[in-house]
Amino acid sequence: MKNYYQLIMENFIDIYEKRKGFKRAQSDLNAIQIEPGKIFKEYLDRYNHQAYRDINAAIQKLILDQVADAFCDEAGKFLKVRLKIENVDSIYQKLNRTPIPVLCDEMRIVLTPYLNSADGLLNKFCLDICELLNQYKKLPYDIIYDRKKLNSILIAIHAILSLKQETYVRNFSAAIFKDSKEFIRLRSVIQSILYDYTDIVVEKERILEIYNLFDNPTYIMVKGQAIIHYEKSVIYLHEMDGGIAIPNLAIEKITGIKVLAERVITVENLTTYHDTSEAEAVVIYLGGFHNSSKQKFLKFLYAQNDSQQYYHKGDLDVYGFLILENLKEKTSIPFKPLEMDLDTLKRYYERGIYKNLSQTDKKAMKAEKLKEYQEIFDFMLNHDCKIEQESIKAAGIFAQ
Repeated sequence: MKNYYQLIMENFIDIYEKRKGFKRAQSDLNAIQIEPGKIFKEYLDRYNHQAYRDINAAIQKLILDQVADAFCDEAGKFLKVRLKIENVDSIYQKLNRTPIPVLCDEMRIVLTPYLNSADGLLNKFCLDICELLNQYKKLPYDIIYDRKKLNSILIAIHAILSLKQETYVRNFSAAIFKDSKEFIRLRSVIQSILYDYTDIVVEKERILEIYNLFDNPTYIMVKGQAIIHYEKSVIYLHEMDGGIAIPNLAIEKITGIKVLAERVITVENLTTYHDTSEAEAVVIYLGGFHNSSKQKFLKFLYAQNDSQQYYHKGDLDVYGFLILENLKEKTSIPFKPLEMDLDTLKRYYERGIYKNLSQTDKKAMKAEKLKEYQEIFDFMLNHDCKIEQESIKAAGIFAQ
């Protein structure tokens, strides 16, 4: 059975808030009213006597409670029910509903500890949220006016920005929420916020890795002409076909690396790692954007082998070049692109082995740090194409 008394009041408040009545003088607010026959179709159903009586009783109670006026025809059917705006506060109380200005004040209290944060990303997010609250607007990222959700988001982002080492999602969640699954419930929202506010252009699905947060332990996969020294053991990598996977925890214990080849090649994709010849090189699989552990490994490697040539082989798309530039920036190693040139792009485009660009791809191409690749991007934009490293290997398969 419908509670028409409550439903009518909820309609009043929805209209009142939509018109931002709480920001305006009552004299400036147009009449807020409903037509029962339009809101409740059953009110016009001549055979539904019970609904007719219930709706009339609800309207009469609203009149008695002095929160509404009503107008009816000669037969006693109500045509319009109008809110008495001066008594809108009593409707909020009857509905146990919090007025938007009060909700905004509560949200500001949640934000206060994070305002003027030393971290620019968090500070910018908080300032933007404050500006929206000042305008009494619903908050994005499905926060709306949920102060508990906002508080959890702020706690998580602050903790993420403080991570200095590789951390696993469930451990992280348990540490900050005392619940290993709570972060999972907020994950998509937090990824979106970090994606929108970070200075690093990266795929949204990989954004947490930039801040050292991972679902599972990560490894560096390395193969080729090298010798890796530990305190009490030595790995002759060139004697191991396919190489090895070194857990991040084991990276810290490496005491020396000797590269026997002239080239060191980092690769973006696992398939590319397996496809790349190790006969005359050291090949390292990074798995997209590298984290702090991989960064230390590469710096340590370069410090002991700075006479070698360093190359990076990634996808011929905007994110491949972003990974390359991030690699150069974070390690200070003079990486050069390998099979990431305009001729390679043209060759595989002409063979029809390519994918179309997304709007996100096109937006990311505008990044200032990628200006030197503009000629390649122009071709991609003009021909609506990008190429994965796996596609390059695929071309060889079909050619056989």
